[in-house]
Amino acid sequence: MTALLDTGPKMPLARVLGAYLSDAKYESLRLLRTPAFSVPILAMPILFYTFFGVLLNGGGHRPPGFADMMFVGWTVYGVMGPGLFGFGILVAVERNMGLLTYKRALPMPTGSYLAAKLMMAYVFALVVMAMLVAAGITMGHVTLAPAKLLAVAAVMSLGVIPACAIGLFIGAWAPASSAGAIANISYLGMAFLSGLFFPLSGFLHDIRFIWPTYHLVQLAHAAAGMPTEGSLVRHAGVLAAMSAVLILAASRKLARRG
Repeated sequence: MTALLDTGPKMPLARVLGAYLSDAKYESLRLLRTPAFSVPILAMPILFYTFFGVLLNGGGHRPPGFADMMFVGWTVYGVMGPGLFGFGILVAVERNMGLLTYKRALPMPTGSYLAAKLMMAYVFALVVMAMLVAAGITMGHVTLAPAKLLAVAAVMSLGVIPACAIGLFIGAWAPASSAGAIANISYLGMAFLSGLFFPLSGFLHDIRFIWPTYHLVQLAHAAAGMPTEGSLVRHAGVLAAMSAVLILAASRKLARRG
């Protein structure tokens, strides 16, 4: 049976890579041209950072390092959005439409669908990060050196993966009608309950480690040369383990029912 299945010619590697890149390109262009998705994802982080991170926090009249801390917190918030919503809402809607089942019948490489969405999330996260860096330097009183800004950007590029894992899990398991609400609640809950923007106390402070944004911001603080809590290896391990578990659970669900 295996021999019968393998009689056809295999696609050259260059053609396979071309198919992945083409799918990622058109997925990114499709969403960039969809204002209902692109405008909130790109505009909201910079608007929130400008309003809450700069104007309402006294500009340069705060203690040294405060502006840098706010900047790092808002970068975590900004790069989580594309992965969370790009997978959480879109996968649920496309699954409900039967698009995933349809794509299985197309002559496209296995994994191209998810790889395209991952690359799309990276494109949007890169744009968000660039806008936040520009705003932080010009009006946010950020004092981080260029090398540290690049280090924070590198950490944020890894932070896209946990966001995509959470979004994929929501998209695979949540009904299309409620996936948007679940993604929004998860997004805001992780941001504010992990202490991204202000210190927590009491019970909320004690359980802040359950949120992936807490571990991601600790890695970002380390990249920026700021004080951190706990072991960086543990923070990275938690994010990696959480991503693996969520991706596995989502993949099993999509493999069974699409």
